[in-house]
Amino acid sequence: MSRPHARLRLACALTLAGIGALLGAAPAAAAPAPPPEAAVVPLVDCVQDAPLGAVSARTVVLGYRSSASALVTIPAGSGANDLTSGAADRGQPTAFAPGEHHGVWLLTVDAAAEPDLAWRLGGSVAGFTGAPACTAATAVAVSVPDRVSAGGTVAVSAAVTRMLLAAPDTGTVTFALDGAAPVTATVSATGVARAELPVASVGAHTVTATYQPAQGSPLLGSTGTADFTATAASAPLAVAVDSVVSGSSSVLVTVSRASADGEATVDVMTADGSARAGVDYTPLATTVTLVAGQSSATVRVPLAVRAAGAPAATFFVLLQRASTAVTTASATVLLPAVPTAPAAAASVGPLAPGGGTVVAAGPSVSSALPESDPTATGTGTLTNVGQDLAFLLGGLLLTGGGIAGVLGLVRAAGMRDARP
Repeated sequence: MSRPHARLRLACALTLAGIGALLGAAPAAAAPAPPPEAAVVPLVDCVQDAPLGAVSARTVVLGYRSSASALVTIPAGSGANDLTSGAADRGQPTAFAPGEHHGVWLLTVDAAAEPDLAWRLGGSVAGFTGAPACTAATAVAVSVPDRVSAGGTVAVSAAVTRMLLAAPDTGTVTFALDGAAPVTATVSATGVARAELPVASVGAHTVTATYQPAQGSPLLGSTGTADFTATAASAPLAVAVDSVVSGSSSVLVTVSRASADGEATVDVMTADGSARAGVDYTPLATTVTLVAGQSSATVRVPLAVRAAGAPAATFFVLLQRASTAVTTASATVLLPAVPTAPAAAASVGPLAPGGGTVVAAGPSVSSALPESDPTATGTGTLTNVGQDLAFLLGGLLLTGGGIAGVLGLVRAAGMRDARP
């Protein structure tokens, strides 16, 4: 074989080997995602048998646990939400929320006719035999706020219940946050225990509450959990109001904080002072939320139109039930006095008999003219008129004499020019 042909065959072999290696290294196809119903698991809370004549009635209390992050719907009788014998649809729930839920379904059956009945849900089956008796079984429901501020504490409560019976009034509940050192609280007469747990860091947290029956009690212990989110701590809140001037139709209320870190909520409401809600202003009761990155928020309180002559009045704007500290919890709104209506001008009527004037009813207005002014009214009006006539006649006589004198001068000059 010639050298060029050998080189060509070697190149082809290397190329095929490379292609084979690439094909062998190709990732395997991704496995199909499990169906959403696979995230739901049935739970048997308790079973209680009671003889009813020839029939032995079995009451079963059931719940479920869902690891899905959203609501999962599984139709009854679909093969993934059935009873294992007899009728597949017996009123079982079909919508399953995330988390663990107890006592969501109460089923009564004939224990003798269906001794091995079970609930098939998602990919699991929960049998009724071997479950605790309802007279001894307990459940714990934990309550926490959805969001709290890191660096403070979170108030948690646990309600302990018994299936089909009254809540226990003895025992303790141990609370633990993310597996940290537990805090123990005594169960009250209504089956409730409460505690305050420190929250050090920002992020998602889980509270676990475990019920421990009193020593010698026939009850069984139980556990519940709840989740919440801790956000950055908010700066203290303050409230302020703008000034009100005559004619204002509303007043601006501002809730603020020194920094925009974290989230804060507070209730804002008005309270009467000398001003009255519904008369001088419209009452306000609302919740203001400052999200992360927001340092202030505003609301408006509508003001009523106040009558002329109304005195100055005040009312208050208050901050209550804040999720963080408050430095200024109240602000005062001052409504200015409303001026009275201006006085109406007096109207002057025609001359009255005898030379006087008739003044219409209304506030008296003094004249700006001096008493000696000839237009002023009084008893000497006719005398003044006579004096005016005498002055007028004298002027006419003087004027006539002056004209006659001018004519005489003109005539004398003409006669002088006519002399030889």
